[in-house]
Amino acid sequence: MAMIETLRLNIGVIVEEWAAASAKLTYAKGAEFDISMQDRADRLRAFLEAIFMRAEDQNDKEALMRLKSSIRSEHSRSLNLSTLVKRQALLRDILYNVVVKEIPHMPKATAKLAVDSIVDRSIEGTVMMLEEYADLQSTLTRWLLAGPGEEAAVEQSLTRFCRNAMDYFDIEFAALFGCDPETKELVCQACSAKSVTLTKDTRIPFKSLPAAKDAFEQEKTLVFDDVGNKSQKKRRIVGQVSFAHTVFVPMLRNSTPVGMMLFGDNTRPSVFTPDEVSIAEDLVRQIMRVKENSDAFQKLSLRSRAQKALVETAAVLQQEIESEEIYRIVATRLAELVPCQEFAFYVYDWERRTGNPVYAAGPYAAEMMADRDFPADVGIAGYVAKTRRAEIIQNTETDPRGELIPGTPKTNTRMLAVPVIGKKEVIGVIELQRYSPESFSQEDLEIASMFANHASVALENAKLFKEVTQVRDQVELSIDLLTHDIANYTTPINAYFSELRKRKDLDSAVANAVNKTSRQVESIMRLVEMVRTMAKLREAGPSIFERLNLRKAIDESVAEVRSKVLSKDIEFEMFLPGEEMIVLADNLLKDIFTNLFYSAAMSDRQESTKLTITGEIKRDKKTEYWWIKVAQPSKAIPDNLKGEVLKMAKASKSELTGGFGIGLAAARGIVNRYSGGMWVSDIVPGDYTKGCVFNIMLPKTR
Repeated sequence: MAMIETLRLNIGVIVEEWAAASAKLTYAKGAEFDISMQDRADRLRAFLEAIFMRAEDQNDKEALMRLKSSIRSEHSRSLNLSTLVKRQALLRDILYNVVVKEIPHMPKATAKLAVDSIVDRSIEGTVMMLEEYADLQSTLTRWLLAGPGEEAAVEQSLTRFCRNAMDYFDIEFAALFGCDPETKELVCQACSAKSVTLTKDTRIPFKSLPAAKDAFEQEKTLVFDDVGNKSQKKRRIVGQVSFAHTVFVPMLRNSTPVGMMLFGDNTRPSVFTPDEVSIAEDLVRQIMRVKENSDAFQKLSLRSRAQKALVETAAVLQQEIESEEIYRIVATRLAELVPCQEFAFYVYDWERRTGNPVYAAGPYAAEMMADRDFPADVGIAGYVAKTRRAEIIQNTETDPRGELIPGTPKTNTRMLAVPVIGKKEVIGVIELQRYSPESFSQEDLEIASMFANHASVALENAKLFKEVTQVRDQVELSIDLLTHDIANYTTPINAYFSELRKRKDLDSAVANAVNKTSRQVESIMRLVEMVRTMAKLREAGPSIFERLNLRKAIDESVAEVRSKVLSKDIEFEMFLPGEEMIVLADNLLKDIFTNLFYSAAMSDRQESTKLTITGEIKRDKKTEYWWIKVAQPSKAIPDNLKGEVLKMAKASKSELTGGFGIGLAAARGIVNRYSGGMWVSDIVPGDYTKGCVFNIMLPKTR
């Protein structure tokens, strides 16, 4: 005790020497050089007093609290706590020199042990606080390293941060809040307390915590000390949680509230010092930086996932032509990125001025789907459809535009409503709902809007496909009816002419008229068959073709043409290989040659025609083909029409009279169906007047 009294009597000398020695140390904050020597000396004097009080009575809690407060004060002015240890090492030497000088009869070994005992207690406290502060920063690092979707890891890091803050500041309560600017509420993100704690997502309205509101408005930290004020109660935080000492550290971004750090305590003998408040503010700044980096990473990750989901959704929607399936795909994929408790997709009929649900999910999906044919301008969905602008609604119950769906309860839900805008008008509205306190962000709105754009394109494509399909079905029905009715009339007429030709006593002039008319009827019947073939080509072919004999198909086609064409003499010459001519095809293979033979023969103005059919193997690059050539010496096709006669082009009408260009087009369509080729050439190269050759190449198979 005598030694401590001696040290107290010489505290002026000790502080002066310690301040001078400390000033020579590096690793001090820039602000430390801006204070006067007197202020620095006063701070060191307070630190020494705390050490001496602790040395006199190790069980004195107030002495311990003062020592820790002094250590924190020095910490706030150093770049790290290790600098404090160096300063205390300097203090050890100064104290030892004073004791040796002022108490010469004390053995030096005893003096050294006594001084070490005094200083080591402060070093021990400093090291402990060094560990506690390191834990604070390590929890922020773990928060930053938490990946997207690891909410549990983030929550655990923030809770541990609050617990470490309690240990470092020796307080009873530490909580980190987010800020909901729409509802004017603080939202608890993490909390640690020695008594009553706040659960995650606990909401505190600004009006019930004026101090927080004041801190935001004044944009500075507010410290409240209610100890010793008998007329004032402890400052209440929420419910029964109240404290004598409270610190409100606002978190602001461009003057906009984003959160709050709150410290509370009932056991401290003194208020929070300005240096402790400075450390708290520095920690909050670190939280802000980590939060900004974490939020930026989360947003980047969310956008990356959204882009990937959009690409995948677009690929799926491109293959989908059913509107009902489009609604389901959009809802499912969107819910993966923007989770919600309820989902609804409405479409509008603007001619009738009505809206209808087409897809719904959630506990009241059945009630939503039952609410049909409502006026187009009713409800939030109607307003969004009218304005063509997406919105986030914080409370659907109090929003004057809201309309209650029959059978659903009144609940405070947050809504994200996005219009699905087509080229001419709004197709519909997508609604996502979350139950309070969960809300939607601007990123959620942007993602939902992108999905709405994809839905718009897919729905318009589905509508267009449906319209085209309806037109195609009508055309095919008309073709079926027309060809069926024509066949019903021409078949008996052709039978009548056949009977007339058998009569021996038929006048020659009449017989000639019968033959010409019969030829026209045959042409009409053949045209009907060609039209039917073209209709078949519009249908999707089989996924797998079968192995068919090409020679057999040619033989059957020749036999059919010979049996049905009675009004013209057609001569066939065939020079085909003896081996099997196998190709991959379907039941339209024979129609290639039937259409070709009919078109070539019936368009010939002469009474008879000759077709020479040859076949050989031709190799083109790495593929072998069967090359079938049908030569017709009596048919001359100029070079400018060789490509046109296979297309039903107007230019070919003069060359293929009677409309038989459709037969060649049908033949070419079937050849293309089998990945082959068809073209027209001359029998004598360069001289089209000597006749033409119809060339067909079909891939050869084994």
